Amino acid sequence: MKEKQGTINTEKRGMDERRLIERIAELERRLKEVEAENIVLRELAYQSEQRYEQIKQLMKENDELRRQLQQLPQLEATGDVDKEERPDSWFFHTLRQENAIAPRPERSNKK
Repeated sequence: MKEKQGTINTEKRGMDERRLIERIAELERRLKEVEAENIVLRELAYQSEQRYEQIKQLMKENDELRRQLQQLPQLEATGDVDKEERPDSWFFHTLRQENAIAPRPERSNKK
């Protein structure tokens, strides 16, 4: 009887060890998956941070351009800006030359 009990205990321990080994292997596999996911998430976070910085810079540039555009009519009215010195003069001149945009009405009256 004791022998039988010892054999049962040995078999139980063997099954427990196999389950533990399987559980450890499963946990190690899951750990590798989580580590790989972590690497991907870190890269995405880095890219997101870079894009955020780009957006901040573009917003600053946009604000500066808006400010310049707001000042442009005031400078034109006072005559402080030479037509050739305007930052957009070449661009708009080319568009007008190609008839891509119609001239502004106030300019048509001057001519």
